[in-house]
Amino acid sequence: MISSDAGTNRGQEMALLIWPSLILAAGYGYMVTFASHQPGWQPAYALALLLGGFWGVHLILRVTRHGGDQFLLPLAACLTALGLIFLFRLDPDLAYRQIIWTILGLLVLIVVAIGFRDYQRLEQYPYLFLSLGLFFLFTTVLAGTRIGGAKSWLTLGSFRMQPVEAVKVLMVMYLAGYLSDKRELLVQGAGRISWGPLLVAVALAVLLLVLQRDLGSALILLVTFLAMLYLATGKLRFCVAGGALFSLGAVMAYLAFPYLRARIAVWINPWADYTGAGYQVVQALITLGSGGIFGTGLGLGYSQVIPAVATDFIFATMGEEMGLMGSVGVIFLYLLFALRGFRAALRAPEEQGMLLAGGLTVLCTFQALVIMAGVSKLLPLTGVTLPFVSYGGSSLVISYLLLALLLNVSAAGREAKP
Repeated sequence: MISSDAGTNRGQEMALLIWPSLILAAGYGYMVTFASHQPGWQPAYALALLLGGFWGVHLILRVTRHGGDQFLLPLAACLTALGLIFLFRLDPDLAYRQIIWTILGLLVLIVVAIGFRDYQRLEQYPYLFLSLGLFFLFTTVLAGTRIGGAKSWLTLGSFRMQPVEAVKVLMVMYLAGYLSDKRELLVQGAGRISWGPLLVAVALAVLLLVLQRDLGSALILLVTFLAMLYLATGKLRFCVAGGALFSLGAVMAYLAFPYLRARIAVWINPWADYTGAGYQVVQALITLGSGGIFGTGLGLGYSQVIPAVATDFIFATMGEEMGLMGSVGVIFLYLLFALRGFRAALRAPEEQGMLLAGGLTVLCTFQALVIMAGVSKLLPLTGVTLPFVSYGGSSLVISYLLLALLLNVSAAGREAKP
């Protein structure tokens, strides 16, 4: 059923897209005026291509009368635009690659938003998603490349990808299909046949991530599972039991893995080895502190001394140059994204849509919370990307795939509304 013209002309989305456009225009002004390092590419053409991508997606959604939420795309575009501005400040070549990855992500968004608009077809293949996810994890454990302590990369010639970004979305799609299908049996406690495959699948995925030393992704996947379990059953005791099992597993992992004990020690007191293991955390704290309330200004920070600043620590750069107010602004964008994602979940016409949108929203926003808290030393550092912002092709493309699924669930909720 097609919704009304007022709902599909996407006027709010068009108005809101002005904000990321202004951010990119301001970034271009900085490039041509103050940048000391001129890139080997034309920023004007690249940024025009990116703006064309955002506005092109809007026009396609409008022409196809897509009824998806009109705030989600502008929010994602604002985050991506902010990330690009700081990436250019840190490394213009990485910024150029990020623009290419963003265009690829927008193409994936269009394919999924238009080609899989009826997301309920996905309900038929939960075990296919589970199989693909476990296949990627097993392959990474056996043949992955270790970078930054975690064996979470696959290398094919000059091409390198991080399969766990896709695995997290595949697991959410599996859980949405399985939990919606078995919900009644799970609520009634009707047995091991229903609980067994679910717990084995999640435990195996978390174990494979721990073996890769990708503890951040393991934590994010487990929290997303518990959130979806609560959404499906409404039973808080299941989540409490899951949290207790997680705590027990965390203690066992702490005792079994020396690298985990070292990471916790760095979190508790990074100054004890501030030139070695604690160097990143200490530099991030200094960077955030030097930003003060209003920041040093674009290009006037020194966060480039932090290793992996373009990926894991880009929030430190933003905090230094935009200050506390800018950091709060970034957090506010993620909160708005969560609000619109949960709104799509609540308005979904059936249970699978509710679980899919709720799970994807938890996945994206909890990952953002984990890395921002890790950079600020509120949590142990986990080494995951800041969705839509950090440099990284796998993360960015999968983030826009996630966005497309949220758009489709929100569109179904709108079309089902009388």
